[in-house]
Amino acid sequence: MSDDGERNSDPDRATSLPIPLVQKTSPPAADPAAPAPSVIIPSAPSLPTPSAPAPSAPISSDVAPSDPQRITALPIPLTRPAQTVRPPATPPTAGPTDAIAQAEESATAATAATAATATEPLLRIRDLTLAFTEQGVRRGVLDRVGFDVPRSATVALVGASGSGKSLTALSILGLLPRLATLERGTVQLGDQDLRALSERELCKVRGGKIGMVFQEPATSLNPVYTVGTQIGEAIQLHAPVSRGAARRQAIDWLRRVGFSEPERQVDSYPHELSGGMRQRVMIAIALAPGPSLLIADEPTSALDMATQAQILTLLGALRADLGLSLLLIAHDLALVATLADDLVVLYAGRVVERGPAARVLHAPAHPYTQALLRSVPPIGRSAYRVRGERRPPLPTLGGALPDPRTVLTGCNFQDRCPQVFDRCRSEPPALSPTRHSAHRAHEAHEARCFLVEGARAEESARVQEAP
Repeated sequence: MSDDGERNSDPDRATSLPIPLVQKTSPPAADPAAPAPSVIIPSAPSLPTPSAPAPSAPISSDVAPSDPQRITALPIPLTRPAQTVRPPATPPTAGPTDAIAQAEESATAATAATAATATEPLLRIRDLTLAFTEQGVRRGVLDRVGFDVPRSATVALVGASGSGKSLTALSILGLLPRLATLERGTVQLGDQDLRALSERELCKVRGGKIGMVFQEPATSLNPVYTVGTQIGEAIQLHAPVSRGAARRQAIDWLRRVGFSEPERQVDSYPHELSGGMRQRVMIAIALAPGPSLLIADEPTSALDMATQAQILTLLGALRADLGLSLLLIAHDLALVATLADDLVVLYAGRVVERGPAARVLHAPAHPYTQALLRSVPPIGRSAYRVRGERRPPLPTLGGALPDPRTVLTGCNFQDRCPQVFDRCRSEPPALSPTRHSAHRAHEAHEARCFLVEGARAEESARVQEAP
């Protein structure tokens, strides 16, 4: 084998060499008369570097390898040249400015979500309609009742006896009497529809998310158990704590609701306590599991005036300390005036007025609300004598609540309203914004009266005519 063949078979000497494409032939005999040709010695090709491999020269398709006159030496690599491997592109790292921008964007989104949650009401009631059916006779009790309880606020539900206040509270908790039927409406706590829950799921809501103080503490407390046992039972029902831990929490709650000696009074029975102290025990039982909404149904009805003020002050202080919402059911506007943020006035199962408490009390729009405020006796010497003369008797409303078995075609207050007219007897009025809140959606003051619609229309016309 020739030396060229030995070099080509050595793998360690792989390089581009001038290799003929066909076998060499003997050149033709030279003519002695022709001049000597010049000999051209080709230079050796340079070896390719690893960083820049020399590309192999392409072979032209018009070159015939069998033609001895056109044999050329082409640099053909014996092995594949090494290729340069580029590292994968890495994404640019976020600098300090980008990190700050991302943090600000996340904080803005979190703040917006928190603000949206804070503005939504905790309890939303819409079109609540309730009726009793006995022996085929329907008696309507609630007619499209609707209102909101904002977060960390107090809403007072006021009205005369028989207006449907307590049944509204029982409808929220699903504790309706046997003959009662909730025909329509929604009760939503946060993002949870309470009407769609099963009885087992409702048991977790009662006490755990919604606490309730009933009207008569003497009948609500079990007479054969101590108050500490009953508070501890409410705690253990919604939290996995031991009996000893529940007792310690019961003592703490008795102290928070105003007991002077909770360590001793925790072992007292309900009959050993006064009416005001029993009501404080009921408040402790309702708040011990940590609900977000407290419903107080006439919590001061069986108490004297001094104890009533103490209980209402206690409820206001606990609401502020715990950050919970309070739905206060009462019939005395004077008691709830200093505690309520919003007022909802019920009459014969319908909401006749609702709005901010200060606005409803100082500028009542519905005739029934006006009559309620006129029936509150003033306090002071002027209540009895003015310059030696007795004040006139308190104004009263004639008649009574309409019969729930009778379906009225117009306003429920038509038989007792001093300002009734023909339209009130033929068409039921809708809740309409008053002239003071027509342009304030966040302070909506509404009343179910045609007089409100007329006053608002007159106010709008007067504003348009003004230069």
